[in-house]
Amino acid sequence: MSRRFEDLFDILDYNELMRFKIDLDSGAITVKRLLEERIKKKLKEHEKVCATCSSQMNFYKTNNYTLIFGPDDFKKKASFCGLDCLGYFIIKLKDMKTKPKEDNVSEDNYF
Repeated sequence: MSRRFEDLFDILDYNELMRFKIDLDSGAITVKRLLEERIKKKLKEHEKVCATCSSQMNFYKTNNYTLIFGPDDFKKKASFCGLDCLGYFIIKLKDMKTKPKEDNVSEDNYF
């Protein structure tokens, strides 16, 4: 359990802690619904800077792009200020997938 999550319980007063406990004892329906709503809200948010050039994003422009990638259990999200930055990112991502990883350890260096 992360320390940030534990800090949440320090913020809650006694009555809120008791409502939380009662909800957990009854199946945590309220907590589950609240958690799902927060996750949906976070998924709709965009990054504040471009993943390629690190320029500030202006969300009122129509040429902003957001890419969601990765396995289902570890999704990543990257926002881009234009097609050129998105294209560059995809090229570099393809390069990472096609180039074999180089070992930093040579076979002669055994102790």
